[in-house]
Amino acid sequence: MHRFALSASYITNQTDGAFGYFPPYTLGAMYAAQFMASMKKTVDVNSVIESGDLSPIFNWLESNIWSKGSLLTTDDLVKGATGETLNAQYFKDHLRSRYL
Repeated sequence: MHRFALSASYITNQTDGAFGYFPPYTLGAMYAAQFMASMKKTVDVNSVIESGDLSPIFNWLESNIWSKGSLLTTDDLVKGATGETLNAQYFKDHLRSRYL
């Protein structure tokens, strides 16, 4: 079997004919934008990345995301980490600041 056929089989939305259908990716990007906005309230993310010591970022993620594991629903996890339920405005703001 060709390598492409093997790699494409892992992308379930394409193997069932739903080419260009990426809602799970968009949803993940929405969560990431909201988590980043919340993290930036307590962590100077740009300075941390510039310094090369990412421990403040990892500490925030550990405290707010990773340590929760499967203990919370997604809605409760987001609300606990950011203070609100999923809000598309953070993703819109991210897209505007990055691409416009």
